[in-house]
Amino acid sequence: MEIAVCILIFALVAALISCYMVVCRYRKSIAALQSNLDAIQSDLKMEREKMLAHLKLSKRGFANYSPQRKEILSNELFIQYINAISNKRCSYSESVFDIPEFGEILDFLDDRQCRAEKKLETKAIQIEKNGRILVASCIIFHDKSFEITIDDITQKEEQASLKRQLTQNISHELKTPVASIQGYMETLICNPDIEQEKRNFYIKRCYTQAQRLTNLLQDISTISKLDEAPEMYVGEDVDISVIIDNVIKDLSLVIEEHHFTVKKETPDTLMIKGNTTLIYSIFRNLMDNALAYAGENATVNIHCYRQDKEFYYFSFSDNGTGVDDEHLNRLFDRFYRVDKGRSRKAGGTGLGLSIVKNAVSFHNGRISAKNREGGGLEFLFTIKKYF
Repeated sequence: MEIAVCILIFALVAALISCYMVVCRYRKSIAALQSNLDAIQSDLKMEREKMLAHLKLSKRGFANYSPQRKEILSNELFIQYINAISNKRCSYSESVFDIPEFGEILDFLDDRQCRAEKKLETKAIQIEKNGRILVASCIIFHDKSFEITIDDITQKEEQASLKRQLTQNISHELKTPVASIQGYMETLICNPDIEQEKRNFYIKRCYTQAQRLTNLLQDISTISKLDEAPEMYVGEDVDISVIIDNVIKDLSLVIEEHHFTVKKETPDTLMIKGNTTLIYSIFRNLMDNALAYAGENATVNIHCYRQDKEFYYFSFSDNGTGVDDEHLNRLFDRFYRVDKGRSRKAGGTGLGLSIVKNAVSFHNGRISAKNREGGGLEFLFTIKKYF
């Protein structure tokens, strides 16, 4: 009897020990699971914070909604955009459903959310209001929750419009010299017995128009590089004073023909970290502009009137006829001409001052134009010493 009791107690103790060991193992497993759960929650929290940071910095307005059209998440830009569209002040993203301009989005939601099928569907609309062009897109998910995004494409559309206008202007500018060359060549071909003096005249005219085409294509190439691939212009040590001297030297014959006087008032050395080609184009195009429009016997002043730790300050002026004030703000527009007929006769491409502005901007400077009190035109601009 005592032996049986002992065996029973021993069995119970063994069972308890076994249970204890199982419990310990489960506790370890539960602890490991808890640790894994904590790590997962920490990762989820980090991912949520990253997503929120991304939405905050995004250039796209975003709002996510439950199937009941209650906000789950939205960013600040979404609120700004719906306020830019709405005639009323909007404090919540749900206000989007009360804005008439989003009527198509609302109709889309009304239709798709009541359907039984579960599939991903989208709807996009364009909204033009208060000077802005916005694209609103809605995506419905399988569980009938959805998100609305808003993108501002105003600048993109403006750039596309400028490119279309540039293409039209280029086509128009190319037609004149091409038509002239074609006309002169047809005359020479159809009149093989034409006297030598006239033949030479037509050949010279063809050459002049071909040179005009070359200049136009070079200017278009420069503008395109500055717009699309400014990194192609490398930085190097440049002495602006030497560049100005080179421009005056290269144009010396034309300057003499027009009886121009060029006065240069700059330090002997004006060192910057910049691009030689673009610095040359600034002063060359300004000089070409003065030669074309200032008139005969004009005086050009090139003056570096100030410098500080960051910038050189320049004035490029002439004492010619100047321009009407209404034209001043548009002088740097591509293909803008104050006097179209006179500009073409002078051989200009209509891109010179636009190149000047872009080249100055490339060197982190600014440029403006004004009429001088004593007559003539003055360009004021800065060039940064290091860019």
